[in-house]
Amino acid sequence: MKNQRKILGIAILIILYLSLADIIIPFDPIASPDKQNLSNLPPLSKAYELTIESGEKMFVLNYRIYNRFVYYDQKFSSGKIEIDKLKKVKTLLFVFGTDNLGRDVLSRTIYGGKFSLIIGIFSSLLAFIIGVFVGTISGYFGGIIDKILMRATDVFLAFPKLFLILVIIALTPSQTILSLVLVLSLLNWMSIARLIRAEFLRLKEAEFVLALESVGLPGLRIALKHILPNAIVPALINIPLMVGDIILTESILSFLGFGVQPPTPTWGNMISEAEKSLISTWWLPILPGLLISGTVLAMNWISDITFESKT
Repeated sequence: MKNQRKILGIAILIILYLSLADIIIPFDPIASPDKQNLSNLPPLSKAYELTIESGEKMFVLNYRIYNRFVYYDQKFSSGKIEIDKLKKVKTLLFVFGTDNLGRDVLSRTIYGGKFSLIIGIFSSLLAFIIGVFVGTISGYFGGIIDKILMRATDVFLAFPKLFLILVIIALTPSQTILSLVLVLSLLNWMSIARLIRAEFLRLKEAEFVLALESVGLPGLRIALKHILPNAIVPALINIPLMVGDIILTESILSFLGFGVQPPTPTWGNMISEAEKSLISTWWLPILPGLLISGTVLAMNWISDITFESKT
């Protein structure tokens, strides 16, 4: 019961994160209001948004008031305006700095994590459904159908998964979130199918199945209502592991330029963009890298406590 509460709590946190990611971000994750003056700011940097009388906004790194003038410093220039023309001053804090286009790293990481999780979760669920379907058909019918489906599964397993994904994505006209979900799910169902098939073959010889057959219940009803629910339970443990694996795969694809395309952020393409200027902007890959590692470890932990709750 305790483990089930932990899993439920994590599921609620993930749902809240996916629902509120667009709301809790402090800045626009796609575009910067001032690319020139806000670019490549290190962590914990402050900037100021000066709104003048005409409604125009200026972004400065420092300002001071002296003798009825506001003196300001920007990245490559400085100047002054009359204090009477200054309407409002807003302090901007970039906790994890900004990238080379002046976009807030924290906002992009929060916003991009939503897409990384969506790809991981939905790809895993779709792969699970495909695997359950193939494994059920194979385990229930057996014979030539079982041999054909399992040989097809072996063919998919024989090729390096990342190589197949790269080939398929390279042949698609554009890399969208939907296309990535479809490709990643179509190349991750095999282990689920083999596990479901093995459980079907084991449970078909179980005493409760033989008892149901002896009272004349149809074979299809026994398979769907009594064998399948029991066969799915061990496979459920693989879903969190698959989510973590797919998030890692998506990160690798994005790093190689085959994932979600900028300016839409994901943890993977944020690290890819950071690699181009890693020495001068060392802070850019730290947060998305930590979150990728933390998410994969969390998914492995969920799988462990799911296993413990089932045993």
